[in-house]
Amino acid sequence: MPMPELIKEISLGPHKLRLFIQDEKSYVEREEQPIYHVWLLGQQLPIICDPAHIKVFAEISNFLWKGLQFQYIENITSYQSFYREQIELERKCPSDIFQYRLTDYKIFDVTVMHEPRLEEGKLSYYVFNASNGLPYRVVCPFPYTAASTLVHYQILPIKEEVSLS
Repeated sequence: MPMPELIKEISLGPHKLRLFIQDEKSYVEREEQPIYHVWLLGQQLPIICDPAHIKVFAEISNFLWKGLQFQYIENITSYQSFYREQIELERKCPSDIFQYRLTDYKIFDVTVMHEPRLEEGKLSYYVFNASNGLPYRVVCPFPYTAASTLVHYQILPIKEEVSLS
């Protein structure tokens, strides 16, 4: 069995949380105990369900649900700049090789992105798909109080179609 890979350490008040991947399964370690579901984490660490910590909740919940497939966007403004600059660069240099090509897809409206926020008992925040760079909006209940609550990963609205010229 492969060793767990430490992805990140997060402090939440006096609590230390460590995010791990092992055998493609993500989990949070708290006080040397693995926690595999955000609902259980909320039961064991109620502070994570405090609206003052929605950014930490967003990052950890995304990690538990999607592992490294989707990356939480900590800095919306930086991601928006990166997205626009990458589109510009790909259009300017269409024959260059990139890690992924955003212009192989539709162009999405990143101006709708905002910091994590609560609306009507739901938390919304933003992530990007690590394999293709595409931005998504995540919507989930907050606080997250049940094991089988629905979580939605929604691609952003289309800003423009990509022409294949």
